[in-house]
Amino acid sequence: MEETIKTISTGKGFYGQLFKKVLLTATAVIAISLSYIFWAQADTDILWQHILIVGLALIKTVIIVRLTFTQLAKIIGESHQLAHVLTLFAVLIVLIVFSFTADYHALYVLNPGNFKSSTALNGSFLVQFFEFIYFSMITFSSVGYGDIVPISISGKILVILEIFLSFLVLVFGIANINRIHVDNK
Repeated sequence: MEETIKTISTGKGFYGQLFKKVLLTATAVIAISLSYIFWAQADTDILWQHILIVGLALIKTVIIVRLTFTQLAKIIGESHQLAHVLTLFAVLIVLIVFSFTADYHALYVLNPGNFKSSTALNGSFLVQFFEFIYFSMITFSSVGYGDIVPISISGKILVILEIFLSFLVLVFGIANINRIHVDNK
């Protein structure tokens, strides 16, 4: 027991455990995102594809929320270190932004009419993906410049889910800041 607490307090146990949990979550999220590649290229814009993207995004949101709760509870309960909290939130932010990038891009591939844009979204896959990384970062930060706007209900639901996760991550980080121990090393 004392050895476990010592390992967690040094960070080795925390980062290993976080890596395992994040790897599992990231694998599920990446599998969901990559599944779009196989069927989003279809020539038809069918309602079930929109429902599937939103449904998978909802499942992904629940998985990320669960990861946030469990990992933050472990940090607060065991280590109390700021570096651990910052690492967790950095991983969560990257996971959220990139996974929603894939969702937005899949909706766009299904039907470019799902988004209104003042930028050139008709370029290559990489240009489109970059534009949706940008859109996801802007959505996550709640800045919303308006150069890319979701038009469809599916796109709006995805934006709502990403903003919900953004709010959740920030609120839980700030709400537990008084429990975090800052080392002066």
